[in-house]
Amino acid sequence: MVKNYILYIEDEEFQAKIFGKIINDEIAEFGYKLIALKSGNDAIKIFSGEKIEGVVIEDIGMILLDLAMHDVSGFHILEEITKRKIKIPVAILSAKEDEEIKEQSKKLGAADYFIKGKDIEELERLRRFIITTMRK
Repeated sequence: MVKNYILYIEDEEFQAKIFGKIINDEIAEFGYKLIALKSGNDAIKIFSGEKIEGVVIEDIGMILLDLAMHDVSGFHILEEITKRKIKIPVAILSAKEDEEIKEQSKKLGAADYFIKGKDIEELERLRRFIITTMRK
């Protein structure tokens, strides 16, 4: 089964729009589609088998996750992914450049950690990560 969807979990609407557009522009040529969820609770619903925006968990090839959300923390979502044995790679998109948080994320199962808005090199690293991960 081809998994063309990337799930972006970000509760800040401005961040979701800006980074969603940037990421979509970077991946559109490969046929991937970004689905942005505005809450951690929506992510947990999709992990439970609910269809959200026409997508089910089986359609998702990777997850981009913000850690600092209002309803459910990104760390809790990482724990849910592990607990439910969901085998979808997760990359953290964070505004914080913090080695301790980065290491904690990786211990909880995140494949990588990216800083939102850091620089063009970080965006290119994210682009390569998405393309490489989605091709697996």
